[in-house]
Amino acid sequence: MLDILKASDFKLAKREPLLDFEIYADEAADLRVRITRISANLADKQWMSEKTAAGAMKMARSRAWYAVDLLALSYSAGIEINQLRDFYPIALEYWEDFARYDTAFDDSSESEGALVPHFELGGGDFEMVNRMVCLGILLGHPNLLPQLAFLLEYRNPRMDGMLERLFAPFVSGRGTPPSECTRHLPYFKTLKIFDAPWQARPMMIAQYLEEWYNASRRESYYDSHKRDSSFFGYWAWEAAAITLILDVDDE
Repeated sequence: MLDILKASDFKLAKREPLLDFEIYADEAADLRVRITRISANLADKQWMSEKTAAGAMKMARSRAWYAVDLLALSYSAGIEINQLRDFYPIALEYWEDFARYDTAFDDSSESEGALVPHFELGGGDFEMVNRMVCLGILLGHPNLLPQLAFLLEYRNPRMDGMLERLFAPFVSGRGTPPSECTRHLPYFKTLKIFDAPWQARPMMIAQYLEEWYNASRRESYYDSHKRDSSFFGYWAWEAAAITLILDVDDE
């Protein structure tokens, strides 16, 4: 599990200027407790025998969300990259566990035949998925991206143009990426960066970053620093991942 920084270390290490130590420490501790508790419950066969398929699925989904929130929060707080890198495969295991419980729920009578993807790319799940894809790239786990890409295929009516371009260097057999994004703003603005000549890309990344926050006003993270514990930091993860995989001059 990821460490929680002391106040003195946080002051020196934090990457997100708007993050308050007390909010960080409380939220990080709460996420760790929730992840640990859910993991223990899911491993307890007697406890699980009393749960419905829907209940098990919801617990596993919560743990998957908590893990990516803890990754983002810990990055903002200044946790060392090596720690984040080591935790990423664990977070992905939680996502895969959720997918298994979700499939079991879909196959049960409780679902009443509803056809729902593991992760809805056109809705609120997108921001979580974007973080996981980008962090997989940025933390040096390209070998794990095929597993994540596979999870997104489950019953999603369409793939996302930006995410598919991010997968492309690491995941074979995905076909031609869509020309649209499932979440329009701010992400669709990245598509032209992939198609641009290399000389134009640094300026395009800079422009994307300049416009990113205001273009994100319909996203859940917008103005989240005003909502205390819901704030995990403002990061255009996709801009960093694109800069890395396209080898864009980032000076």
